[in-house]
Amino acid sequence: MHKKIILTAVSSMIALAAVFAAVFADISKKPQKVSPFPDTITVYISRNKCIEQISYDKFVEGCLCGIIPNTGNIYEEQTLAAIAVIINTNALAAMKTKGGFEAMGADLAVCEELPYVSYADKAINHADRKLIQSAVKTAGRSYLSYNGEPVAVKMCSISSGKTRELTFMPSRELPEDAFAKGYLTERAFTENEILYLFSGVNIEEKAPSAWFSSPVYDEYGALVSVDFLGQSLSGEKIRSVLKLKSCAISIEHRDETFFFRCKGNGDNAGMSLNAANIAAKNKKSFDEILAEFYALELISP
Repeated sequence: MHKKIILTAVSSMIALAAVFAAVFADISKKPQKVSPFPDTITVYISRNKCIEQISYDKFVEGCLCGIIPNTGNIYEEQTLAAIAVIINTNALAAMKTKGGFEAMGADLAVCEELPYVSYADKAINHADRKLIQSAVKTAGRSYLSYNGEPVAVKMCSISSGKTRELTFMPSRELPEDAFAKGYLTERAFTENEILYLFSGVNIEEKAPSAWFSSPVYDEYGALVSVDFLGQSLSGEKIRSVLKLKSCAISIEHRDETFFFRCKGNGDNAGMSLNAANIAAKNKKSFDEILAEFYALELISP
């Protein structure tokens, strides 16, 4: 009797084990979701004319280092986490298109959207380093996507008060940015400096006060074009040549000097870091902040 009970119990255990084995075998056959992010990447650093291989997380930390000001971090952790998601998004988009850097053996290159620097290059203090690392951990490998694919997006330090409308990036009225430190900036250039920087023009005996004329602005306050001694200059061209903070430029001439004033800091599209930081201080999470600026899906693997 006892032998029969034992044999029955053993048979049941064997059958149960077979069922578990079949279930686990079936699970193992199912394709595992592969992360689109590599563990390490190779980055072309143009300022050093070199290629570095670094862990992906260190790369994101370095991009956050490149964004925070030299005077120290002014951003909340949730703001930094939102920035980290944007970096993830732009890094994936850059690795997908390659941009010609694969011929150099690099996955991507340091640029305005991916401003990688090392902790040593920026001399980041211990507290800021810990905050950056915590923000990267909070963001994880999340990214913004359209139909499941990462798309390149923009952000700016401070908007001109109203961001430009671009694909996936709706225009936003941000009056709070007008109160941000660094919202208004000004650079001065002598008449001779302007002639040198914009060479190949004909002065035509015009008074310097009339060198720049007929400015055209868009609805976001950006200078679209201005006439300069018979040639049309775009706001982007002026910003690039004079290294101005934004394209929301006004020009004044006095005392043989040209004054170029700018509103905002950056490309005036996507997420304003200043506005995002205000939202973070009001207890909004990084995903809630991103939803305010991008008409995209947040993917969190």
